[in-house]
Amino acid sequence: MSRENKNSSFKIIITLVLVGVILFLALSLMNYFKMEPKSTINSEMVESYLKDAKELTTLRYHYKNVASFENSQEFQGMTVPFTTKRFIYTYEGDIKAGVDLDRASVTVSNDSDEIRILLPATRILSHEIDEDSIMFFDEKESVFNQLKLDDYTVFRAEEKERVESDSIERGLLIEARDRTEIAIRDILKLIPDLENYNVVIESE
Repeated sequence: MSRENKNSSFKIIITLVLVGVILFLALSLMNYFKMEPKSTINSEMVESYLKDAKELTTLRYHYKNVASFENSQEFQGMTVPFTTKRFIYTYEGDIKAGVDLDRASVTVSNDSDEIRILLPATRILSHEIDEDSIMFFDEKESVFNQLKLDDYTVFRAEEKERVESDSIERGLLIEARDRTEIAIRDILKLIPDLENYNVVIESE
């Protein structure tokens, strides 16, 4: 065999060996890292995670309150003497604010790797008064204008509405909205392969 033929055969053998090594390394790496196709994210998957939380409470506001009730009978715009009834009412309560995730809508774009979540408006989910905390002071009534159960019931309902209105004015729902977004992003972290998506959260 000529020297030139020997060199050609040697080059062919080297090339085949290199190709074999490259194929072996590629297969080994695939097995080592267990390469799998990326799972597809869809809106139904995201919504299922959110709706498991249902009413998501993100803010709890505990308060103590003192309120006074007073009522007198009037005649032609003037208070009738000895007809005044009154009491002072102290109590504690809890307001919980958040969103109803059953009403959330989700849009997923796998082309742009974006998830858009539209949330219902943040609202007060519950408002409970601690019955054991209720105390009455300075109760007074007249034989002409006695205290009735309806006085307490109506006054209590009015007080709850006033406290809710005051808490909203002080930013209760805004803070609950901010905390809701943080909580939802934490929930979404539970979904595999979601870390590469841009999540946009909006409210009605």
